[in-house]
Amino acid sequence: MTILLALTIIVTATVGIGSAARPIPPSNETSDMYVHINVTTVGTLISETDLVFTQGNGNLNDNPPLESGEGVAKIIYTEDTVATSGSITYVHTVNVDTGSAPQNLETTRSIDYTNQGDGGRMYSSESVAVSETAAGGSTEGLCCPWPANGDTGVTGTSVRAEAGSEVDLREGSVNSASSAGAVSSDVSEDVEMDYLVEVDGSGQTGNETAEGHALVYVDVREKEGSGYEANQTTDMSYEETVHVDGLIEIAMRTGYSGQ
Repeated sequence: MTILLALTIIVTATVGIGSAARPIPPSNETSDMYVHINVTTVGTLISETDLVFTQGNGNLNDNPPLESGEGVAKIIYTEDTVATSGSITYVHTVNVDTGSAPQNLETTRSIDYTNQGDGGRMYSSESVAVSETAAGGSTEGLCCPWPANGDTGVTGTSVRAEAGSEVDLREGSVNSASSAGAVSSDVSEDVEMDYLVEVDGSGQTGNETAEGHALVYVDVREKEGSGYEANQTTDMSYEETVHVDGLIEIAMRTGYSGQ
């Protein structure tokens, strides 16, 4: 008996809440980093990626607690792949810009794997997250103009949006792309996160489905205030996880935008 499970998930979460979750301004000195990896091998591949980018408008070394009007944004990206006893193609790009940019992080990933019939497997996981925490109050006296539209204070906020995937395959391909933005000198920009992943058959064998196990998930938590006091007026959360086993095709596209 052959079991075919084809599942497509499209999740879009867009949130607009007044002056909440506005991007943090960049520091005076910024950096840009780019990494491109292209591997073709028969045998074993091990890859590990860990990125944490934190930007604040005060002194990161003396919080918590946050001072009145102080905000901190963080972008986290992880990717781990282990493939054994197989034919593997692996392409991975990571672009990080710590300056004023619509997306401070952009990534792409493409993996194609087939085993050699001796118990080979390919495991790969990936996640992207953006968060911002701000203490409501006056921004006067802090290092960076935040906001820059003439206001002298910000609303309290606590936001975190994360998405990711995990596969354990005997054969198949994984293609994904992610982006996140939380730092900009333009307060009209969004704090945002986007993630797209597709798992299907291997281009090396021509099979239309992957074989094994796959998981995709999205988790959004948001608490917002109103005015410059420590009062909470918004509480929103969304969480979904999908597991599939067997002969599989699965795709997820999810995004968060808050401004």
